[in-house]
Amino acid sequence: MNRSGLKLLSLTTLLGSLLGTLPAQANNVQWNAEDTVETVILPVFNVDAEPESMAAPTVDIESELKTEPASVPDFETDFETDFGNGEPMEPPFLPGLNTEATSEVDASPTLSQAIAAYNQGVRKYRAGDFDVAMVRFNEAIAAKSDYAEAYVFRAATHIKLNDSASALDDYIAAINARPDYALAYFSRGALFYDMNEKVAAAEDFAQAIAIKSDYAEAHDYLGLTEAAMGNYEGALTHYTASLEANPTYAPAFMHKGAALIELEEYDAAVIQLTNAIDNSKNYAEAFLNRGVAYYHLGTHPAALQDLNKAIALDSNSSEAFFNRSYVYSALGRPNDALADINTVLTRQPNSIEAYMARGSLYSAQGNNTAAIADFNRVIELDVESSEAYKQRAIAQIGNDNITDALSDYDSAVNLNPVDEDIYKGRADAYAIYGNLPAAIEDYTYAIELDNSYSAAYAARGRALYESGDARGAYQDFSNIIRQNPSIASADVYYYRGLTLIAIGDTFAAHSDLQTAAERYLADGSADGYRAVLDRMRKL
Repeated sequence: MNRSGLKLLSLTTLLGSLLGTLPAQANNVQWNAEDTVETVILPVFNVDAEPESMAAPTVDIESELKTEPASVPDFETDFETDFGNGEPMEPPFLPGLNTEATSEVDASPTLSQAIAAYNQGVRKYRAGDFDVAMVRFNEAIAAKSDYAEAYVFRAATHIKLNDSASALDDYIAAINARPDYALAYFSRGALFYDMNEKVAAAEDFAQAIAIKSDYAEAHDYLGLTEAAMGNYEGALTHYTASLEANPTYAPAFMHKGAALIELEEYDAAVIQLTNAIDNSKNYAEAFLNRGVAYYHLGTHPAALQDLNKAIALDSNSSEAFFNRSYVYSALGRPNDALADINTVLTRQPNSIEAYMARGSLYSAQGNNTAAIADFNRVIELDVESSEAYKQRAIAQIGNDNITDALSDYDSAVNLNPVDEDIYKGRADAYAIYGNLPAAIEDYTYAIELDNSYSAAYAARGRALYESGDARGAYQDFSNIIRQNPSIASADVYYYRGLTLIAIGDTFAAHSDLQTAAERYLADGSADGYRAVLDRMRKL
């Protein structure tokens, strides 16, 4: 459970979302609007599209007709790409007739015509002339009804023409014609994946592997399918199998790195992503993901360097600009971060994630009016975004609009009644408003949802103290210190000292106040240090 007060957002990419976290804030229990505003993270994408350098090579379809080159289909992300927007990929190579059939060419004019039509269809397909390609593949299949390779390529043409149903029929026909045709299963699996039929996709990838055990691409995309279903540990097994089949296969290294990021194994992720880059020097997505891993490791200059490289390789990558804004923010460069988010919004004017990110940046800069405008836009695009209501409430508090903040928190609670951070935020607003009983009730509910929520214990302790319940406050502050006395904040020791004074235990109070003074001094908080010394003199 993330206890920094930072809420993770859910974002859609092929493997799901990759979200970052910022360092935990020190608990601050002073009752004012500025101190109760929590930092909001910007979501970070990881990308698992293949590099351009790994695109399917041109194959001489009249030679080595059964050879499958080491290439993969374009499973791409949802920013201005084909696969993520419902347009599946083309076949990973140019298939031809079985070698056993080519000996019949001279004896069979019909077969010769099928081959000629097929070859013309391939050339037209590669040239982007899909309507003519379709005519030629139709001719090839008319001349040879069991021409499995032609069915596969015609399926790809149907996909280019946005006819997935016909493509699926053609993949079935190819499999019926050649039950041992690994590529047909693999390609149908890709189509099922695009149709969000992940179980069917996994079955087809597994069947392709059963036919061709060293099918590196099928192992890789079976891993992608497992990852898409949230099984990252299982995905790692398939990526490893892919690399056993092809030890230089860069996409499997990249996907393995992306899965390790999801599992928060960032050092291991860097190793795999570096392997991907070593095997494909211009792999923009590998640089992007390694930048994400470096970010999580706190190595922000290295993260920035990798994201700069990703943008240099692919200036159209909105994900890279988005992620770089996050790194700029961590490096204390908010204007550069805003510039990158604005680039994303220029390209994706309805991007909920980008508006959330920009609103968060505005909030961090104290520009709460601009932040509210961005969160308004998010709510226009997604009226059920509890996160937008919550972040707008935080910005409302920053503008001293406590009533509006409470209304937004109410909306957020209605949309997401099991988010402890929302209850804690609403409790803070109640406390600022002066309604301590309501604040205590919400703090209590937040703690019931997460009994390790130190910030909620600290805030409830202060509210109880202000309400005159010194013993209840003492219990809350003690709970925090018991959880981890070495990192409990100076504020916690200070306020527990005050509760001990109220209870009448001045000896224990002196010990807590002394600890608070030492920690304020170590933190460089001169005001806190002086306040403690002043209170100790009065004991």
